[in-house]
Amino acid sequence: MIEIRHLGKSFNGRQVLQDINLKFEPGRCNLVIGQSGSGKTVLMKTMVGLLWPDSGEILFDGRDFSRDKKQEQLTAIRREIGMVFQGGALFDSLSVLENVIFPMDMFSSLSRREKIKRAQECLSRVDLSGAGKLSPSELSGGMRKRVAIARAISMQPRYLFCDEPNSGLDPRTSELIDALISEITRESGITTVINTHDMNSVLKIGDTVNFIYEGKLWWQGNGQDILDSDNPEILHFMEASELTKRLLKSHRQRRDSALRGKGRATGLQPESGTDPAGNMAGPGNNPPEKDASLPFHGQGKNLQRQNP
Repeated sequence: MIEIRHLGKSFNGRQVLQDINLKFEPGRCNLVIGQSGSGKTVLMKTMVGLLWPDSGEILFDGRDFSRDKKQEQLTAIRREIGMVFQGGALFDSLSVLENVIFPMDMFSSLSRREKIKRAQECLSRVDLSGAGKLSPSELSGGMRKRVAIARAISMQPRYLFCDEPNSGLDPRTSELIDALISEITRESGITTVINTHDMNSVLKIGDTVNFIYEGKLWWQGNGQDILDSDNPEILHFMEASELTKRLLKSHRQRRDSALRGKGRATGLQPESGTDPAGNMAGPGNNPPEKDASLPFHGQGKNLQRQNP
């Protein structure tokens, strides 16, 4: 597990991250979403040590990852981190196999034969068994991303960070990359953190979704909660895409239709939580609980409703 406590970061007097508190659980795809400039990239960079926070703590399974800790502890944690960069960041001068071997050359004491074996296993896991001798320039965008994933898992990391893993990919390839990351996360119990603006990823693999707005943690939920959120900033973010706007409209029409049908069957008015006589429904005049058979979930948690 990765835990962030009261994290803050500024540049030239501009506060980019403000009092961020987060927990990322193992075996789950933990997504961070937000508009460009919201602070999500800075958050990831502080988590992997590319930037140091001005305040707060970052704990990797209870181990403090901060600049004032001993180099041995920082190095030990870095060895347990795998990173998938936005553009793949493959070395064009190296073959696919040598790209996957690269982290092992940096951080492991394995023999050359052991490194090759491990690299081949990782390439096989991402369905690129026969690509080891190719150069990155010979690969499609989706294949480059899969090589980047293979490299990221070569050291058998406990923590996997993915920065916009679907950037520049077509929808079908994006789905394959999402499925691959999700499968690897569950297979190995890795703590996976994904920065994305891809709403398909949010809906399909978002076990936990954290929305960053103006440097603050604004909303939390999962990939299904977000469709029912009433948070105006979330809605503005989602409705920027015409496709997502249509999806929201369709989902809410189905939800409202199901609620009306449920109301007719039970004699309740689902919009108000009352019976036909106008009395509050449920024991002790409490509104009825949500029915799991209906096509909606929770709304997530609104953590910041207004700017201070």
